[in-house]
Amino acid sequence: MTSFKQESMTRREFCKDVTCTAFCCGSLVSAVRTGSGSAADGKEHLAAACGTWCGACPAYLAKHGQTAPEKRASVTAKAQKGVPDPKWMDGLLCDGCLSGGQLAPHCEHCQIRLCSKRTQKDARCTECPELPCHRITGLIRMGEYLHRGEYLPNLKEMREMGVKDWATMEEQRWRCPRCGGPTSWYDVKCAGCGEPRSRAVFPLLS
Repeated sequence: MTSFKQESMTRREFCKDVTCTAFCCGSLVSAVRTGSGSAADGKEHLAAACGTWCGACPAYLAKHGQTAPEKRASVTAKAQKGVPDPKWMDGLLCDGCLSGGQLAPHCEHCQIRLCSKRTQKDARCTECPELPCHRITGLIRMGEYLHRGEYLPNLKEMREMGVKDWATMEEQRWRCPRCGGPTSWYDVKCAGCGEPRSRAVFPLLS
């Protein structure tokens, strides 16, 4: 009898521990998903018409990021070959190329965005028979900025993977490997925890 009682208590304790563990794990997964902003949360609109990932754009992070602009500016690379002036997007706010919301002026008037919106089913260049056209190659050459060198490879990946899966991949790729915070195209380190730039994104030229 005593043995049965002890066993029953052990089982109750075990079930309690399992329940608590499951709850904690579930909460952690939920927190990670909320923090990472997966494509399931509606981030496909950050897969831009040209192929860039708007989630790493300074204008998007200025509006949607959790880091103060002055702190983010402190981790931005200095102007060099392939890297624009750190202040090139100061004061600009954007919801993302295909968000239907607020756009930075250069996105609002972007000929690539306007053309793909007019001619392509998903408003992206992925299936355009003219790709690469003079509009996108011209922008890639303008300043020869490193993030623009990813336009065409990204469009190819979108076409092969599908926009949703590609957006999920990019959302993770542009997050700090240590704290999970969002990083911008030209951050040398995480503005949140100071972790060096992820090796998963393009390297900055020294």
